[in-house]
Amino acid sequence: MSTGVFKERAGGIRELKPEILKQLYLRSNGHPCQLLIRMLWETGIQVREAVALKVKDLRLEEGQIRIVSTGKSMLRRGRLGPSDRCREKRERWIQLPGVLYYPLCRCVHGRDQDEFVFFARTPHSPLSARTLECYLKELGAELGLDGLCASAFRDTFILHNLRNGVTLEALQLHLGFRTRQPLKRYQRYVGAYQGVSYPQVPVLRAGGM
Repeated sequence: MSTGVFKERAGGIRELKPEILKQLYLRSNGHPCQLLIRMLWETGIQVREAVALKVKDLRLEEGQIRIVSTGKSMLRRGRLGPSDRCREKRERWIQLPGVLYYPLCRCVHGRDQDEFVFFARTPHSPLSARTLECYLKELGAELGLDGLCASAFRDTFILHNLRNGVTLEALQLHLGFRTRQPLKRYQRYVGAYQGVSYPQVPVLRAGGM
């Protein structure tokens, strides 16, 4: 990758620079996917988890977001449940980043609790992950960012938190992993190892703005 879009690309990990995140947010102004893009890098949740969110999953005053189980997420999106039960993620509640409070308040104000937060043609039809990926490809082309995809936001979130001292346990719970195994490649990426002791700091967001 020679464009300098990503800080590094190793083991399939892509880390977006803060100035790139800002450009993406500003360039997507007025587009239905703008808030979704911001949520992905501020929370680190997967696209399929984000597009399955309904208004009733947001407890804005309590600062919480409910991420439903993998099976329920697939049913909401009109798909069959997961065939591999061992890989299914359980339902969990995550912290709502403060920067998303007012944008989400505006987004869901006066809406029915059973509507999708991010929708396509109607509020009862969720935006598809494919639609977002296609938009990111177009957005990346406009900005000269080759290979831009939604997983880069998740990678950026995880690396930012590791560098700021968030523990593996906290990240595991936040992201819904059954074990810490998926985080090991990120540890290697930042040069962190199991024996390193991190201070507890409430970051759990990608920052940059």
